[in-house]
Amino acid sequence: MINPKLLSRPSFRCLSLLSLALILGTAVPTRAQNYRTTVIEEGETLAPESDFADPDALRPLTQSDSVLSYQGGLRLMQEAETAMSGQNYTVAAQKLKEARQVFNQLSNFYAQLSDSFSGLEPRISDGHRSRALKTAELRDEATYRLALVHQAQNRPELAVPLLVQIIRSQDPTTPLGQKAYQQIALENPNSILSLQGGQQLMAEAGIAIGSQDYGLASKKLQEARQVFNQLSNFYAQLANSFSGIDNTLAESQRGNALTSTDLRDDATYQLALVHRAQSRPELAVPLLVQIIRSQNPSSDLGKKAYQQLFELGFVTSPYPRPRVSQSN
Repeated sequence: MINPKLLSRPSFRCLSLLSLALILGTAVPTRAQNYRTTVIEEGETLAPESDFADPDALRPLTQSDSVLSYQGGLRLMQEAETAMSGQNYTVAAQKLKEARQVFNQLSNFYAQLSDSFSGLEPRISDGHRSRALKTAELRDEATYRLALVHQAQNRPELAVPLLVQIIRSQDPTTPLGQKAYQQIALENPNSILSLQGGQQLMAEAGIAIGSQDYGLASKKLQEARQVFNQLSNFYAQLANSFSGIDNTLAESQRGNALTSTDLRDDATYQLALVHRAQSRPELAVPLLVQIIRSQNPSSDLGKKAYQQLFELGFVTSPYPRPRVSQSN
């Protein structure tokens, strides 16, 4: 039974704030920790020393019923496993998301403590760094299981980003990194998150343009742009992850990233033409400028984009410049 007087103490208010912080954390890679120091807001006071005399108030995070603990995160993962066994993927996904948040917050907090004690108490600092790494690994394990749940739901567009995160965090040579890479299926033609999926969206947009259904065409082209942009980012991240480890694979992924970028820019150009057909140059011009920045003005698509800007009157100098004939 909790003493009601304890509820007003700062130590309990701090725990409430930590619980709310589970929603706001960002991932901490296992290979490179970014530490931040804790800031005490103006007017905030620390609890009197006597407030920490009660052992139950001092060490609540070691209890199995606390959500902000190893035990709490592991319990959530066990509940997710039970839900997966019953094919209740919705509950499993929710439990694994909560477990990721718990382990991610623990990793962040331990990393911050390690940084705070660095140079003061090396033993304490190293201990907290070890805990930060351990909880980061548990976070990545929860992430992997969540990706498997999304695959079981036939939602690779949700699974692939998680798998790429694991590879970036764990390193492709680790067992979990290797498992994550094996699960990636970016070339699955049945997936919307694939080159074939994006091209199918562009084909559907072409049909809509043929029937002058510009609203539908715009929607399909925007979706295609998003697909190709995601693919480009994921392939680029994979290329960086494998650089220096498997350079052949890294170059292959880099080539996929460039192909995805070209397809994204082509979808962007088609979308700009749709906006021009709708007499909406305020939407077309930003897209055309994006293409020129991405493709280079001297490329074929860059020249076409600049020509559209010239025809719209947004620029006054043609490119390439027409040759001036020399008279005898």
